[in-house]
Amino acid sequence: MASLDQLSTGIAPLDAFSRLVDRITALLSVLGTLMILAVMLLIAADVVGRFFFDRPIAGVPEMVAMSILAIVFLQIANTTAQGKLTRSDALLGALHRNNPRLAEAFDALLHLAGAVLLCTLVSAFYPLFLRSYGRNEMVGTVGQFLAPIWPVHGIVLLGAAMMALVFGLRALVLAIRAVKGVSA
Repeated sequence: MASLDQLSTGIAPLDAFSRLVDRITALLSVLGTLMILAVMLLIAADVVGRFFFDRPIAGVPEMVAMSILAIVFLQIANTTAQGKLTRSDALLGALHRNNPRLAEAFDALLHLAGAVLLCTLVSAFYPLFLRSYGRNEMVGTVGQFLAPIWPVHGIVLLGAAMMALVFGLRALVLAIRAVKGVSA
């Protein structure tokens, strides 16, 4: 499956917007990768502190759990934009060999369904983000380690919104390509 950047429609503003979205999702993915490195360093420092000094770092399990959720949502929009999201495309492959326009139209419909699903997630999660921010909800144990949860909720919201945008954009681009008869 082609990346969002590679799916050209011949409509200059739409293709430019697709390239911009592709670059933004790539930047979010880089942030997710940097977060992975930070988590690895945190775990290593915690292990060293436990083993050599009998002093573990407080809150490591909470920080790792929150980081994993943030990492997934920072990187999943780029995974979708690059056409690397896991899916079964045997039917699309067969359709593409016999009728490329129908294959792209069907793929556009599938991406539209993904956009609707992610928009539903964003609308359902937005009140949770507002609540966690408004109440300054924390995770951890009082007296040992506390961290606000709203930054992670914000990252989830941003990542889901970007993924909805990518799904919607791919649906639009694929539908245009199907109508115009542009083959991949």
